[in-house]
Amino acid sequence: MGVSPGPLDLTIDPSQIEGEIPQALRGGRMLSNGPGWTRIGDRTAHPFDGHGYIRSLALQHDGSLRLRAAFVQTPSYVAEQAAGKLVHRGLGTNTSDHFWQNLSMGPPRNVANTTIVRWGDRLLAGWEAGAPYGIDPVSLETRGEEHFGGILEGTATLAHMRKDAQQQRLVLCSVAMGRNTTFTFREIDADDQVVQSTEAPIDGMLFTHDYALSPTYFVLGGNPLRLKPASLAKSLIGVGTMLHAVAPDIRAATGVLHLVPRAGGPVRTVTLPDHAFVVHFGNAFERDGDLIVDACAFTSFEFGEEFGYTGPHGNFDPTLPEKRGAQRVYRITVPKDSDSATWELLTEHGVDFPRFHPEHEGRETPWLFGATRKDKRFSDPFDSIIGIDLRDPAFPEQLWTAPDNVFVGEPLFAPADDAEDDGHILALLTDGLAETTTLAIFEATRLADGPVARIPLPLLPIAFHGDWEPAP
Repeated sequence: MGVSPGPLDLTIDPSQIEGEIPQALRGGRMLSNGPGWTRIGDRTAHPFDGHGYIRSLALQHDGSLRLRAAFVQTPSYVAEQAAGKLVHRGLGTNTSDHFWQNLSMGPPRNVANTTIVRWGDRLLAGWEAGAPYGIDPVSLETRGEEHFGGILEGTATLAHMRKDAQQQRLVLCSVAMGRNTTFTFREIDADDQVVQSTEAPIDGMLFTHDYALSPTYFVLGGNPLRLKPASLAKSLIGVGTMLHAVAPDIRAATGVLHLVPRAGGPVRTVTLPDHAFVVHFGNAFERDGDLIVDACAFTSFEFGEEFGYTGPHGNFDPTLPEKRGAQRVYRITVPKDSDSATWELLTEHGVDFPRFHPEHEGRETPWLFGATRKDKRFSDPFDSIIGIDLRDPAFPEQLWTAPDNVFVGEPLFAPADDAEDDGHILALLTDGLAETTTLAIFEATRLADGPVARIPLPLLPIAFHGDWEPAP
């Protein structure tokens, strides 16, 4: 994750592609966002603090692919590009080894590097502790922080945004954290008007990166945090970072989910069968009054070594994520009016980055896809893609594993127009040793057969999250 290729605009001719781009995908594009610049001056920034790098991979009608890429022009990026060094402290990165040079916190380091979604006439690049950035959907030029006409002025949102396809709403979540945590969900219609706002105070300090929605509820993981006083003090005097000042609080007897009624009202807290630290959710829906949620959960989690980060002067160590064990993907069932849930392990593989049919948000969907490891003891670094048939637990899961030393990115599902359970999976495969990236395309329900197309690309930085934009 050094300096990225920078702005790109190039075309991959059909003659360079192994196989061919399926006709059903032509005219659409894959969008991707992640930290494109982390080696800044003489220091390596934590991936959470790397600068957002938007990639647009348009599948052309003539069978070619047009790749465009650009950095999000945030104030931090502009300042550090000009200075050639770290200027602003981040969640996991200080600007200097000398504590006195870190005392000035400066403005929030919103690097817009985590998510990317299409909404209306722009793309939205999300980050965990600031407003999303608006991006021109054609040129990829940065328009600036998106406040939706002042709705989000001075407000930070979670990076993850959910799209309620049934009601054509974009859902944004803001979090005010302290001794207790207050969540504010805003549902925005196609005219950028807030049609519903729901505030939910929850006892304790909670970690939240993602959430799910059903017709009735927003679903939050009950991920309790505790402050580490010594590490917090170090952060405040410029020696440590905020990312190292918090840790999961495992004193609770078991895990919980918090269910926030979308129409307002008391929060329901339901007990899970065991500890669960949920980072990413799949889908949530309701059946005969019961709530069903798919979630990826750790039994515990430590902050600071994500993606193998070893500090500002070390190399990334891909074995570090293995030390925390695998995320397991569960189907959680909350019976109507119950304060206890049951769950079912959906696969023995560790799974993250769960994706499903984008039009099925909040309603039952037949397939769940995710990034995984062939070795069932671990989740990441990912070397495989998994597909799980949610209708028939006995149906064999679909698994495809990349060649050695190839990192598998988040798999995106591009649905077919005329089928609920048919479509394609698109994933970026990164081979750092060969200095290449490949866009691999699979038939969704036949992952194990391997890619139907492999599109060679220049080496691109590893991304976090993306979106599929179908042909207009």
